[in-house]
Order: sequence, then structure tokens, then C-alpha cells
Amino acid sequence: MKLKVKIKDTGLTIEKVKIPSESTVADLITQLTHDNLININFTENLILKGHEDKVLSGLRLSAVFADDEKAVIYNTDMKITLTHKKATQNTLAGEKLLDYSKVVQTTGKFCEMTEDVEVKYGTLFYIQQQHQQYLVRYEEKGIEFFHFREQYNDAFLDSDRSPFLRVELKARNTLSSEELKWIRSIMFPSREKRNPIIHMDKDLLGQAALDDIAMLVHRLIVIIGKFKKKGEPFDARASHVPAYVQVGERCSAGYITMEQLENIR
Repeated sequence: MKLKVKIKDTGLTIEKVKIPSESTVADLITQLTHDNLININFTENLILKGHEDKVLSGLRLSAVFADDEKAVIYNTDMKITLTHKKATQNTLAGEKLLDYSKVVQTTGKFCEMTEDVEVKYGTLFYIQQQHQQYLVRYEEKGIEFFHFREQYNDAFLDSDRSPFLRVELKARNTLSSEELKWIRSIMFPSREKRNPIIHMDKDLLGQAALDDIAMLVHRLIVIIGKFKKKGEPFDARASHVPAYVQVGERCSAGYITMEQLENIR
């Protein structure tokens, strides 16, 4: 069983803890003490909210979370809030179980890069991954993805674009209650504008699609990183766009001219 543990005593601590589901609440307290997450001197007379008349050693965690995903343990010195996210909640499309970790990692890194290197909103990128070609647009709300041939003109529009995929990047305080609930199933919500909300046809969303999203965002990181490493200004002009091209084992990052893009359409 995996739990998110929020401890409020003299400060605030938030950790993830793994413990066998057959363990009791008292076993969890012992583990938290052993891991130095709580002070043993604060553990006297702890009470589980809603079960005030029961002894913690007799309460199994599996029973505590049978009907609810949250539990609160408290006394006069501290408050421990436990959250158990059930596996079926880790989904964005139907009942699929998907791994979003690579998307979270790459979008987070991309956001870090745009803090170090100025990337103007409206910047277009060209990415060729073997025979797959994409135009990617960075906007204030996030990252938009277009199929190179089918959506070429659409990618250059100032408004009313229709990308086949959009990764919206939102700060925690701008997330809807539904988005916040979903984000919490894959990561700790960030206060910064780094929470990735994926907009695409849910029938097409699967593990392969998520891996492709992570790969494409990583290509943006590679492009921006190249200019940062060389100490060159990142400059997207009307006459050229930043690009990443991989064919076979060979790959390169730099600029491609608009004339070249038009020729390979």
C-alpha cells in the first residue's frame, strides 16, 4: 500500500510511504518514527478521526481505507493526514492504467529550461523523428503539437488553431477540482506552472502515446539545451525555426529555414 503522508507538528512534512496493507495504524506510526518523520515524543494518545473509541493497534490500514481515501490521526501535538490513492484513479482515459512519469519529468525539465533560456510565446519548432514529422508550438498556455504535412498551415495561425495534441501547463491554483484530483493521482501538484494537463482524443491515449509525448518534449529540451550549452542566443525568426532531426542513428539540432520546410512538405 502506498500512502501520501502529511505531518503537521512544529513544521510541515509531506512524504510518500510504502507499507503492507495488512499493517495496523500503530505499525504505520512505528514506521514513521523509525524513518524520523515524526518525533516519538509526540506519539502519545494518538487518535484516528472517526474511530476515537478504538485502539490503533487493532485497526488495519486496509479497513481504514476501505470506504475513503483519506484518514486523519491526531493528538494535541500533531496532525497526520494520510491519503491512499487507489490504482484505478491513475487514469485519464476510461479505466486504463497508464504511467505518466516520463511526461511529468520531461515537461518539468522543459519548464526549467524556459526559465533559463528565453523562449517567446508563439515559437515554432520542427521535429523529425525518423519518418515522423511534427511542428510544435510553444504558447502561454502550454505546448501544441501538429502533424507536419496535414496541419502545416494550421500551426502558423495566430488563433483558432486545432492541434491534434495539447499539453496545457497550469499552476496549482488554476487547476479545476477535477484536474487537481487527477494531477494528485500522478504527482504532487506544483505551485508553479508545471502541472501537465493532456488534451487529446481519449480513444487514442495509451502508453505509446504518452511515451511519444515525453519523447517530443525531450526533443524541445535538446534543441534549447544546445544553444544554452554553446552560449548562443535562442532566436526563432520568421525566416527559420529551431529544429531537431533524427534519421537512423544520426541526429542534429539547430535551425531549419522556412524555405527548406516548404520544400519538404
